Amino acid sequence: MEEKREAWGQALEKARKELPERSPFVLGAMSGCDFRDGEFRIPFFNKRYRVSFPGGEVREEEGEEPAIWLKILLLHYLLTADGTPVADSWIAYRHLPGAALSEGRFLNMATKPLLGAFGQDLEGFKRAAEALGGVAMSRTGDAAYYFLAFPHVPVACLLYLGDEEVSPSVSILFDASAPHYLPTEDLSYLGSYLSRALRSHKQCSH
Repeated sequence: MEEKREAWGQALEKARKELPERSPFVLGAMSGCDFRDGEFRIPFFNKRYRVSFPGGEVREEEGEEPAIWLKILLLHYLLTADGTPVADSWIAYRHLPGAALSEGRFLNMATKPLLGAFGQDLEGFKRAAEALGGVAMSRTGDAAYYFLAFPHVPVACLLYLGDEEVSPSVSILFDASAPHYLPTEDLSYLGSYLSRALRSHKQCSH
């Protein structure tokens, strides 16, 4: 864990050094985030964050101090976004560039815990997804919702209840344009956040 904290500290420092080298107005336009009064306003799922320019300080508009990985995620979104249109085509995590390196962690931190929580609980899944701002999708599966993680990063979650012959399954899907907005490793953390947020809404409803 200590090594991870050190790596996160270095990643945060690197992102903060890169930020002042860029035009805040270009970053705002490419990412779809409002820039005014020296701050970016970044919606992330159903929360809102502010990132100062040029310092790269991150705070939640209402609430607690963001975790360091989330600070990095917000800065990386600003720095990576290139304005590519949403592709309206869904892909699994394993189809993202270089996903083999972090796919195991993504499955263990994001997909498997969701399956454990909702594999037999269709109504609970629907309630949790809607509480997080999810929009129902007409796709295969017993329930499917998409969420706007960032202004240009939709992410979807699908639940299959299964039957006597097929086990239940959960899929988290990304728009094919996602690599234009975040590195693949960051998208694994985004999926983990979605998984935790959905599970926390299940607990709240009990």
